[in-house]
Amino acid sequence: MSAPTLTAAPSTERVAAAWFALQAVLGVVLWIGIGTSDVVREAFDLVPARAAVTDAFFLADMVVVATSAVAAWALVRRRRWALVAVGATVGGVVYPTAYLLSWVRANDGDNAVALAVMLMTSVLSCWAAYLAWRALGPDGGTT
Repeated sequence: MSAPTLTAAPSTERVAAAWFALQAVLGVVLWIGIGTSDVVREAFDLVPARAAVTDAFFLADMVVVATSAVAAWALVRRRRWALVAVGATVGGVVYPTAYLLSWVRANDGDNAVALAVMLMTSVLSCWAAYLAWRALGPDGGTT
């Protein structure tokens, strides 16, 4: 019996789907960390004396978790409407990143950890959106 071999590279929509699925899981893990760990909470709190400021992002982040999961599912199934879920996800990630960029700049570098995480997330989400567009855009999509 011979060992299995890889015959082809993963399709671009599967790579994008993998990112969006991972992003959904990591979003849940992040909020579990914020809720259960003082170290994580301290790294992400915008106003340490008022946890409610950071907590206000919870619902929006859960929407991003949901759209990430839907985007991953739709990409794997090559649904053309996957690009709508991808766009909603990217918007839901890039907007708070721009907000944090302004916040960190206005507060002399406070919350640079949160900004670093969000910058990385935004870049990877935009990259995955590009892959999804290449796979399912005007020439590549199905139903």
